[in-house]
Amino acid sequence: MGQKKPTLDLGHISTILYSEGRLPSHLPVCDHYAGKPKFFEKALNLQAELGACFDITLDLEDGAEVGQPQEMALWAARSLGEYQTRHGPTARRPGVRLHPVADPHFHMDIQTVLQETVPTPAFLMLPKPEKLADVQLALELIADQCNKASKPAPPLHVLIETHGALADVHAIAGLQAVESLSFGLMDFVSGHRGAIPKGALNSPGQFETPLVRRAKLEISAACHRHGKVPSHNVSRQIFQPEQAGSDAARAKKDFGYLRMWSIHPAQIVHIVSALLPTAAEVDEATLVLQEAEKANWGPIQMRGELHDRASYRYFFEVLRSRAQPWG
Repeated sequence: MGQKKPTLDLGHISTILYSEGRLPSHLPVCDHYAGKPKFFEKALNLQAELGACFDITLDLEDGAEVGQPQEMALWAARSLGEYQTRHGPTARRPGVRLHPVADPHFHMDIQTVLQETVPTPAFLMLPKPEKLADVQLALELIADQCNKASKPAPPLHVLIETHGALADVHAIAGLQAVESLSFGLMDFVSGHRGAIPKGALNSPGQFETPLVRRAKLEISAACHRHGKVPSHNVSRQIFQPEQAGSDAARAKKDFGYLRMWSIHPAQIVHIVSALLPTAAEVDEATLVLQEAEKANWGPIQMRGELHDRASYRYFFEVLRSRAQPWG
């Protein structure tokens, strides 16, 4: 995206700054959903142009056509294989959005996508859990299928869009296999039986309606507490793609989100631009960490401001958001 990459050894720095605990999860800042082959191809072409600054998720649920669950699962499996053939075995592959764990199609999804001959997706997205137990059940079924296929289980991303899942959000974020939580705005609003106005589905209402604000903050707080990645909901104005960028910027600034969904290829560049650090932020972070390294990671002062390991972690995350490989 036209910004310089950090030159510091971030891997070495992480062992110093996070010696007390596990390094927080780290993901591309945009997650683009594709529920049709032609949409997937468009995303692939854009990824070739922009680089690996966004994920692609093959959508087998709400973003897919109704009545073709088996065909869609087979398409996802083929697409994972074709992606690996095109980009090589070390490239980060797409994720896959499954059916809810209570849906009979969930079992078919994982049996098809996680079979031995199919490359493992980067992650699996679980929609519509009603409670912690649903997520735990999904993890058990995924692990069982992966054991049968002699492959490691991919990380799980969870879509928080029900009252029960929001009530259990800290416990869900605390599960080791969970890498990211997303907010499902539309299902969450509809679950309030008209008590939340329709204006909350778009901006600025989605950032100002108290019940929606609370949900966004709870999800973000749970993620940051447990070192997981909070992912913001979609922007529905697909013919105004710049709105997605504005939503992403506010989601990060006011709610602490580090990633956002895209549902149209034109939204991707706006989301990425809003969530990646600016060139000035990268320069500042690089300078602070370079001086910290010279001081053997003890406290320093720059421009009259104190810096120590707490602020070093902040600047480390600024640089890490541009780093690869993901994970």
